[in-house]
Amino acid sequence: MSFVVAAIVNEPEPVLARFVSWYLDQGAHEVQLYLDNPAHPAAARLAALPRVRVTLCTPDFWQGIGISPDARFTRRQNAVLTHAYRALTDGWLLNVDADELMYARGATLADWLAAQTEPQTIRVATAEHVHAPEAGQLFRLPIPRAAVNAIYGAEADLFRRRFGLIGHADGKSFHRAGRADLRLRQHWAEDAAGEEVTGARLGAAEGVYLLHFIAPDYAAWRAKLEWRLGSHGFPEPIKERLRAIATQGGDVEAGYRTLFDLLHGLTPAHSLALAAAGGVLRLPATFAAPPAR
Repeated sequence: MSFVVAAIVNEPEPVLARFVSWYLDQGAHEVQLYLDNPAHPAAARLAALPRVRVTLCTPDFWQGIGISPDARFTRRQNAVLTHAYRALTDGWLLNVDADELMYARGATLADWLAAQTEPQTIRVATAEHVHAPEAGQLFRLPIPRAAVNAIYGAEADLFRRRFGLIGHADGKSFHRAGRADLRLRQHWAEDAAGEEVTGARLGAAEGVYLLHFIAPDYAAWRAKLEWRLGSHGFPEPIKERLRAIATQGGDVEAGYRTLFDLLHGLTPAHSLALAAAGGVLRLPATFAAPPAR
């Protein structure tokens, strides 16, 4: 089944290499990268790859699709995704971020999509990458808020809003071509009246996951702290904890590191408890390693 992947990106080249390699290997007809930084140092190398289309998001580009270059990122992101969707004439569009890999157990995405009967939109739930001492790669899955309370106890406020996740629990969507009225948002699509276009919602029970590599290491997480503090959607209890660390004195970096380990790591006890609640996906250590291209 033909599908196109579209994303507005500004990540380092290794992240983009993994992203492109993954989706090409999954059978994508094309990977469309909208470079939010038009001077991205990897632009030419990415554009030279087969089945990869690179668009430089210059002021002229933004004006050409009817949005100000100074608009907030989420508005520009939605405009880019809608632009990509409306250019599609056949098959499906998948809108994801560069740190997200869509995964169907036992099949490529192209083969998995060929078996789907949903006429318009398919949303896939998030599986969030976490760090743990055990072998392999671990991802936590959304769980009921009562289970979040039981597992995390006094720290549950940090995890409860998003069903045990730190990043979004809304997943990402495939959209079938052919709806001229569709406007894409980050996680779903809307019709001309602004109503969500609903369709199938899938996840672990169906063996399909949106793998979100939200915090690959402490340095990457630390570099985005200011952005997260200014993000409207980031959970307020975490913002409050970050502000407290920054103002309480003492070793601020040690405080940040401890919080990172809590938010994005799993102790053996938490791993067992999450597994018992159906909240863990385990994959091999070499999973999604980008091949040389």
